[in-house]
Amino acid sequence: MNNETRVGIFVFIVIIIFIILSVKIGELGFHKNETYPITMVFSTVEGLRPGAPLEVAGVKVGSVKSIALNRDYSAVVTAEIYKKVQIPIDTIASIATRGIIGDKIIILTPGISKDMLGVGGNLARTEVPPSIDFLLTKLGDISENLSELTSSLNNALGGEGGMSRLTTLMDRLNDIAGEVSRLLSENEGNLSSIAINLKGVTSNLNEITSELRGVGKGINSVVGDIESGEGTLGKLVTDDSLYISLQDTMDNLYKITTRLEQSRNLNLLLSDDTLYYNLVSITENLKLISQDLAEGKGTLGRLLVDDELYRQLGDTLQNANEAAQGIKEQTPITVMGTVLGTVLK
Repeated sequence: MNNETRVGIFVFIVIIIFIILSVKIGELGFHKNETYPITMVFSTVEGLRPGAPLEVAGVKVGSVKSIALNRDYSAVVTAEIYKKVQIPIDTIASIATRGIIGDKIIILTPGISKDMLGVGGNLARTEVPPSIDFLLTKLGDISENLSELTSSLNNALGGEGGMSRLTTLMDRLNDIAGEVSRLLSENEGNLSSIAINLKGVTSNLNEITSELRGVGKGINSVVGDIESGEGTLGKLVTDDSLYISLQDTMDNLYKITTRLEQSRNLNLLLSDDTLYYNLVSITENLKLISQDLAEGKGTLGRLLVDDELYRQLGDTLQNANEAAQGIKEQTPITVMGTVLGTVLK
């Protein structure tokens, strides 16, 4: 094997290794994932760099493409999401640290919305965890407070009489505990009675609550019947025709009242007893006349109740009608005779 062949084989192997490394890294892969852009706005992105991964449940679903400053001095992060991954619009994006002092990544916590983020969409819900510097500052404050507390305890317990004051305090606490124990033992019966009474009160309250629930259900049922138009009250509430009829009745009553107020004669009749008694007398006379007519008294009464008079009156009218007809027929003849007699003379 000559040197040229060896060099060629070496170059070929180097190229193969380079291609494999490129595919593994993902920069020059043959099957690169298709992506679509989305944006997120954070108050700060300290430590976040372009190329940082976006993860859902620990699985990479995209990466940070660019970071820019917004007009309100917030940070706008543009990321590329794998096209096969759908992100709900209520997803929460938060910046996290991989490990204790590792690189910054973006964690996506999917929401429950069925609407998915489209191309160029914006994730409105973002969270920024406290920075390491902030946590260290808080730890420093806590440490300082602990130091002050320890110093105060040392001042209270240290020095002359410190232990004696602590012993006195413990003795007083023991005395208080003993007194409380004695009171409880002496009033054990009373405490039992109080507990029983409280139990009874609780039972009564439960019964009252149950009854109130029943009353509430009854009220709800009545209200439901009224709203559905059942019963007299329900029909009155829901039926417009009843309201219209009632309104018409009130209008008619108002008109009648107005007429009564404007009618002088009727007011006089209502206020003058003489007119009232005259009207009663007239009514009685009309009643007597009606009774006489019904009993056949008088000429008009006999005419109304006596069939014979009715037949005679009918015959008379018929005879009068026949006589009138005869006179009507003879009148031309009489006139003609008179004319001829005058001529012949």
